[in-house]
Amino acid sequence: MAHTKNLPFEASNLTQLAAGAIRHGMTWTVFRPEHGVFLAEGIGYVLRGVPHDSSILIEYILDPCSPSKVPDSLFVQSAEVDKLFFGILPGCTRLNIPDYRIGTTEDVYTTMYTLDSTGPATKKIRDNRHPSFAPKCLFGFSDIIPLAAPMLRRQNSTVIKLPVPAEYTTGLLAHKEGFVVFGHRLNEYIDSPQYTATPSLPVPPRILHLRHIYCCMRSKHPEWEDEVLANSQVNNRSARFLHDCEVGWNVCTEYFVGLNQEYGQNFYGDLMAAHLKNAVNWWHQAWNRMREGTARDNYGLRDYIAEGMHLYWDYLELVVDEMGKRGWMKIPREKIREAWMMMIFRGFCWWRSHWMMEGQDMCEAPPRLPSQYYAEGRGTKNGDGENGFVLVEDSMAVMDR
Repeated sequence: MAHTKNLPFEASNLTQLAAGAIRHGMTWTVFRPEHGVFLAEGIGYVLRGVPHDSSILIEYILDPCSPSKVPDSLFVQSAEVDKLFFGILPGCTRLNIPDYRIGTTEDVYTTMYTLDSTGPATKKIRDNRHPSFAPKCLFGFSDIIPLAAPMLRRQNSTVIKLPVPAEYTTGLLAHKEGFVVFGHRLNEYIDSPQYTATPSLPVPPRILHLRHIYCCMRSKHPEWEDEVLANSQVNNRSARFLHDCEVGWNVCTEYFVGLNQEYGQNFYGDLMAAHLKNAVNWWHQAWNRMREGTARDNYGLRDYIAEGMHLYWDYLELVVDEMGKRGWMKIPREKIREAWMMMIFRGFCWWRSHWMMEGQDMCEAPPRLPSQYYAEGRGTKNGDGENGFVLVEDSMAVMDR
């Protein structure tokens, strides 16, 4: 175990050093460990690496010009969260979801192609990122964050700030418009003629229960639908609200654990991929509807984003069709529709349980650290010593190169 008397966090390899510095409020202004050179500043200190013989000296010194951190600078602390600093999205192991690399443009394209090897979805992401109007946005694709990740907030903690793992992270599952339109469309689905005109065909109990949970969250917690209110509470959201969000997330997650066991271990992963394949189309189609005057009710909110969630509901039958192409044709279409609604609600619960930079602040956030420098474990050389280091003096450490 490394001696960390003078570091404000425990670190015994390069991964822990790099992530620990960020989550404690420091920013890496230089990060080139392959050359033995790196520099982080913040919380009143400078962390600097300098080549020395066959090792790297690490200096941790007081910087009177560096601003001190504030409580909102604290990040959730866990090995899974550390991956986000390197542009790696941790997957929910309970649902057999792997980690995804999304930190760079090419990582995004590769990940989308992995999820949909037919190609159109990856091309749509490229088209959406045209430099003249949305060079950094990941419309639809960013849903992968709340849908793939596990619950990262520590139980009973109100620290919910997470690193930004991609160039753009928020989407319809984070915005008020997404919540509000989803709630209305859920009601319309339940009250649709397929059920009201056919007494012998009852609404699936799970969908009725989902509406009940949604209405309870809306009535009990104003920040449930109001993202401005929610995002004004970085690390001080109501503990009761966070608890209720986690309960909702757990209900949905256990539901999918059951479906994976009943139908096959890749059911949830394929459902997520089928959604993402269609979700990447919403931005262009929403603006086309705006121009044509065919956009639906926006409930007094931002019209093109509200239309985006209407389009998500329009895509539902395409998602069901895609699941058939992926080998799930024996599952009733109504069951897949129900599962999609549960998945979207699960994404809502995840977003309200966490906070990331958004808008222009997000686009200007410090870039992710190169993912090749992430390593599991402590003091491991690509698992066993190569990235290990120990402190050797009051303010210095040595890392094996």
